[in-house]
Amino acid sequence: MINILTYNAVPDGKTLNTEIIQQAIDDLASRGGGTVVVPSGVYVTGTIWLKNNVELHLEMGAVLKGSTDLADYCTADDFQQNAFSTVEQWNGAHLIVGLEVNNVAITGPGTIDGSAPDFFEEELAPFRPRFTWAKGLRLAKDKVNLRPGQMCAFYESSNIRIENLSLRNSCCWTIFLHGCNNAFISGIKIDNNPDNANTDGIDIDCCDSVIVSNCIINTGDDAITLRGNPKRLKDNAKICQNIAITNCVLDCSVCAFRIGVGDGTITNATISNICIRHAATGFLFQSAYWKPSTGTNISNISISNIQAQDLAYPIRITSGAESATAQIKNITISDFQADCYAHCDFSGSEITQPRNITIRNCHFNIVKSPIKLLDPAEYPKAFLSIKRVDNIRFDNVTVNWDQSAEPTWKTVLHKDDSPVVFKDCILPEPPNFAKVEAENDKSKPPA
Repeated sequence: MINILTYNAVPDGKTLNTEIIQQAIDDLASRGGGTVVVPSGVYVTGTIWLKNNVELHLEMGAVLKGSTDLADYCTADDFQQNAFSTVEQWNGAHLIVGLEVNNVAITGPGTIDGSAPDFFEEELAPFRPRFTWAKGLRLAKDKVNLRPGQMCAFYESSNIRIENLSLRNSCCWTIFLHGCNNAFISGIKIDNNPDNANTDGIDIDCCDSVIVSNCIINTGDDAITLRGNPKRLKDNAKICQNIAITNCVLDCSVCAFRIGVGDGTITNATISNICIRHAATGFLFQSAYWKPSTGTNISNISISNIQAQDLAYPIRITSGAESATAQIKNITISDFQADCYAHCDFSGSEITQPRNITIRNCHFNIVKSPIKLLDPAEYPKAFLSIKRVDNIRFDNVTVNWDQSAEPTWKTVLHKDDSPVVFKDCILPEPPNFAKVEAENDKSKPPA
């Protein structure tokens, strides 16, 4: 065990401690491993590289705070797996990196702080799509050098443990696992500004055997994502599989769960016992995220025991771009209760259709949108929208129209000739629309 104070670290919130912390990690790794202890205080640092068999332990009151100088970080071309996005305005800098390492850990109860306020604009930029960043979003302050990328990033590593830790003010995705095996994330709290773009909570990409449990996540983008994007990996045959996520509380500006992105495979995952306090979308399955992507094959996903408040779209299962050829199949969502104000979308492309979808024991209470809709084209019309889906089943699904629900809903269901089975469902038509139509008829002059 090494306490970084013995290496003369300075916990004043100003002095750069990168070399000192890195030396402590390197020294322990050279001896076969151990624990680097960060005691109470604020330690400014640039990129820290984890090494085999080393645990980075932050004691109560300890804060690892990201430097505000991009020169203190790694760059996008430092290793093959790294990436950046000029469109989303983040570069390839990271605060903590685990690159092809084994048996590593970051543990609390201390805090990792990405210094996001120093890298984001203060002003909010308008964002058009409804329900997402309704007030607008913040983008990078520096339009040339951009802002740091994922705060804690692990690439093609194994036996990773992140627990009992607070993470805040990330400039991009907070925790990113790419091509990793055997990861355990538990008891963490993530706090990012809800208006800061792309500040996801946990992103799991092409990983095998990952458990996420007992986490509280507040973010400015997606809370948790499952991705299948292997292109930058050395092992580009990796798929995302055997994922278990449970007992979490989520509050986010975009998707509580995004499942998709890339041209790989996502399969065999469970999501259970989740409370969603706010999200634009509860569960988004999207095979093709961009054109001309062929999309991600998504299969064998089970979701259960979900409670949601202040939710726009409860469920969206879609092939995405018309270029999609990948398949979404064998998806089960059960015991989902939500207060929501937008519709559920089940849709395929002309080439490929979602298949074998089951929605069971779900109750949707449709309430008034907290966001004023200015364009009539945005008004919600059908709560269940089904188009180009192969075998979708609804068992014991109920819809309740709250008295506050928008009077613009036209119907509970709109579908094409897709095969659909309804069993023991209660799907009343929206009463408000009928009332508005009747009032409009009364106001018309006699023929």
